[in-house]
Amino acid sequence: MPHQTDDYKTWVKIITALFILTILEEGATHGNKINEEIKYRTDNMIHSNPNVLYPLLRTMEEKGYIAGSWDNETTRNKKIYTITDRGRASIPALHQKVRHQLDEAERRLQIIRCNLLDRSQEGLKNE
Repeated sequence: MPHQTDDYKTWVKIITALFILTILEEGATHGNKINEEIKYRTDNMIHSNPNVLYPLLRTMEEKGYIAGSWDNETTRNKKIYTITDRGRASIPALHQKVRHQLDEAERRLQIIRCNLLDRSQEGLKNE
């Protein structure tokens, strides 16, 4: 398996953080529900690894983007997260970062498509 670069890991965290904030804008929920919602919204394309999701939730909570409280302080079954004002305020910048990265990925894919697929289609037409 190829080694994941720091850029890739950062990209995964940014996308996951934006999903978290977007989901929490709609209402408070727990980590497992966030994970399920990410899978649903991406048609099962993104399965947020718990080893990424839960540390990211903790970091976002420590930095004040979200707030968490236990559903039951005694049993501590589920931590319920809500978005904070700071979290809401960070969404436009995250949108911009994600949009830039997706635009760049689409540009690169278009180059590959043009050079491999469109060119091969032209060859088939000329035969």
